[in-house]
Amino acid sequence: MLKLLGAVMVMTGAFALGFQARRSLADRVSELELLLWETGRLRARIGGCGLSLEDCFAESGLFAPAAEGLRAGLTPGEAVLSCGIKAEGLSLFAQGLEAETVEGQLQNIDVFSRRLEVELAAAREDLAKKGRLYMGLGALGGAAVCVILV
Repeated sequence: MLKLLGAVMVMTGAFALGFQARRSLADRVSELELLLWETGRLRARIGGCGLSLEDCFAESGLFAPAAEGLRAGLTPGEAVLSCGIKAEGLSLFAQGLEAETVEGQLQNIDVFSRRLEVELAAAREDLAKKGRLYMGLGALGGAAVCVILV
């Protein structure tokens, strides 16, 4: 009876590890979707409403720490990098926000948005391909350990 209980615990733990690995892929997709949505809002506020970067950042949930950085005297690029966002090309995006003109900032946001769309598509593909694989490997790994132990 104890062996059966131990086997169930090992299987559950191994499956949980696989599920956790899949969840990290799903979290990455969610982060990229949020970042893409926030950059779209940033573009609309700068281009459509004519707000300053500090005002746009202050109204944003994701870039809110950047508004505080701008108030503290950081450049727009340094302020964006201080938010702790993980994405390819973020440093180039941050540098591009230091453009003098609104048109330059909007072009930079468009380029970064296209790059995010590509990264998001790759993350979704990873989730679709690797997500089931990780869960299956967790279950099979747990089963293999149970066979060895029993």
